Amino acid sequence: MGYLGLPGGSQMSLEEDVIVPMVDMKETDEAVIVIMDLPGVERDEVDISIFDNTLRVVAKRNNEKESTERCYYTQERIYNRFERAIDLPVAIRADEARARLENGILEITSPKEIVTTRKRITIA
Repeated sequence: MGYLGLPGGSQMSLEEDVIVPMVDMKETDEAVIVIMDLPGVERDEVDISIFDNTLRVVAKRNNEKESTERCYYTQERIYNRFERAIDLPVAIRADEARARLENGILEITSPKEIVTTRKRITIA
């Protein structure tokens, strides 16, 4: 399956209308945070699941574009599907994961199974 590069680094499958969105992932002492661009997607069009430490996001977007030119009337509908699976770097508590979608940015915060603390070591 081939992919076409999109602005911003996302990719679209050439065989299907599937966009693979870019992801930022960071780890804190308490959680793993994944941030993903899902422009034009509504909250009820997103499916998020975690299985075997893999986070999977599938979303649909429905864009309608209307234009008139002379005596012709056209309407174009674009249905895009976003899909991305991400292996998480540590074990997380999936039942406590929380997601937020605002202005096309999806942020998923997953608390770690084992919380780590960092300790500074002083050089003697």
